[in-house]
Amino acid sequence: MSFDASVCSWVPWLKTVPSYEVPIGASYTDVIVPTVDSIRVQYLLKSLLMKDKHTLIVGPTGTGKSITIVNELKASF
Repeated sequence: MSFDASVCSWVPWLKTVPSYEVPIGASYTDVIVPTVDSIRVQYLLKSLLMKDKHTLIVGPTGTGKSITIVNELKASF
């Protein structure tokens, strides 16, 4: 759950992002469906990068760690 200070309440992670639709003509490797875990990691990564903190993301193979990092760095800089 994420805290929304504007309404002073907790909000489920999936409600913090727009619903996902697969783009027409997208290849299999371009489809990245947001999950509760990926949204949470993206939020924490963004927060730590904004505070200029070193970050290490760990987890099993194929969970989208590298994609999340690359996408966030592209969006941030």
